[in-house]
Amino acid sequence: MPHQVVARMDTCRKLVTMRKALGDTLGYRYCASPVWDMLLELYIAAREKRTVYLWSLCSFANVPYPTACRKVYEMEKIGLVLCNATDRERRGIRVSLTEKGQGVVESLLDRLAEIYKTNIGTRADISELSAWTSAPKMPID
Repeated sequence: MPHQVVARMDTCRKLVTMRKALGDTLGYRYCASPVWDMLLELYIAAREKRTVYLWSLCSFANVPYPTACRKVYEMEKIGLVLCNATDRERRGIRVSLTEKGQGVVESLLDRLAEIYKTNIGTRADISELSAWTSAPKMPID
């Protein structure tokens, strides 16, 4: 595996662990971020060549099932994920990242890794922080 892929997976796994610690401590209802949680899970699953089904992805998001489903379908509408039925009755719906979704997650992981490596966010580095926040954003549409 190339170094960058390993670094992204490491960052992704740490973020999942941090999200779990935050949710366990404060309660998931106070720090819900279902889209981010699901994107992280889908990214890891893709690298591990695991199939992710809608019901398990919704459970991973730690929000009510209808909310999680709505978020998945919103992500599908903007092209971040793809939902595929596994049978005629649509009991098993596979969810995977699209190429666009993978690019968005990788871009975020790279930016977060860069923030972690630097002193951005400390009081002494306010100018760096403002430069980072004014950087061009990756378009999702």
